[in-house]
Amino acid sequence: MGRKNEDILVKELASQLGSQISRFWTHKKPSTSSSFKKEIERRLGYVPILQPEIDLCMLLNDGRLVAVEAKLFKGNALTYRTPFYEGIGQALALHRYGFDHAALWFLFAEGADTDAFNRYGAEAWAFVRNDLCLPLDFSYFSVKSNGSENLFQVMQYTGRQRGVKFLPINHPGFKITWKHSNPIRYLEVQKEMRATMEWWLNR
Repeated sequence: MGRKNEDILVKELASQLGSQISRFWTHKKPSTSSSFKKEIERRLGYVPILQPEIDLCMLLNDGRLVAVEAKLFKGNALTYRTPFYEGIGQALALHRYGFDHAALWFLFAEGADTDAFNRYGAEAWAFVRNDLCLPLDFSYFSVKSNGSENLFQVMQYTGRQRGVKFLPINHPGFKITWKHSNPIRYLEVQKEMRATMEWWLNR
């Protein structure tokens, strides 16, 4: 799916959220950070499994710390064999770090036809929200270039295989909402993981 392209798009998407967030970090890897591992061992007495990599972490204006697992789908890569559940496990694993919310975002690159990304985006939304009722925020976006930058339009779910384009994320009338809280946020281990994460991000 082109990890490099995915990294670039995630950073650009976060930049366009503008006043909705106070600060953001992309592509953080606690598992390869000696300082993170040393600090969490000091707090817990051991080093837990530090997965997954964090694609996007954002500090909201109200102080909540949220994390996003992002998946990029290219138009010519979407077939009936493409797993629509891509990234769900990684997004759920973000809860271990003690974030207030964890989310899964699908990015459908230019070239993906409407039927394709409606099928995969809407099916994934229905699976996460309606069928399993997972504690994850889920959104899917169409991505198009206007020549100088990429335009991200969030899709509004209307049925199991249907969605309609909503506002671009940099529109003043658009606001991302975070509705599904981390159910293990206040467990002792997660509180220490969260404290370590905040310390590490702000170093």
